[in-house]
Amino acid sequence: GLACRPRLALQSSSSEAALSPATEHLLSIGFSEGQVPKVASRFKQAFNPDVERSVKPVLKWLFSLGLSELQVQKVVSSHSIIFRYSLDEYLKPIVQWLTEVGIGDDQIAKVITKFPQSLCCSIEAKLKPTVQWLLDIGVGEAKVAKMIATFPSLLGCSLEGKLKPTVQWLLDIGVGEAQVAKMIAT
Repeated sequence: GLACRPRLALQSSSSEAALSPATEHLLSIGFSEGQVPKVASRFKQAFNPDVERSVKPVLKWLFSLGLSELQVQKVVSSHSIIFRYSLDEYLKPIVQWLTEVGIGDDQIAKVITKFPQSLCCSIEAKLKPTVQWLLDIGVGEAKVAKMIATFPSLLGCSLEGKLKPTVQWLLDIGVGEAQVAKMIAT
């Protein structure tokens, strides 16, 4: 009952503690009582009275993308900062962009579950430059989509700090450009 639930509470006018709307909602969609404090500690702003605007729409959208209850729990538990981002101005455009680069609707849930941070990457500053660079070094469009679907954390790698230096090292030790592109794509 209420006495066993985590004290992520807003105090009511009486001296009894009431669970915040966000806590109630997370519990109602299958989060365990142990998971809710983890989400709350990572993103306290989600635990406000306006759960209708800050939490429910994002959760409903994640489910609409085909994420299972367990996948939504994993995404929110590991990357609850997504509640900070505008659904229409930020999150949805990222998923739209992923589909435009060839990620199938059936793969979107896997990409988000494997690398929830992808939902917080800037399309213009991070995602497009990474994909364009892969295309520029000879990785075909279909291979780029397959790479992202298989290894979505690639989207989080620093282009200048990791990807380019690694490829340059391979070129410096005598691996040909075509072979490097093939190595990256497989």
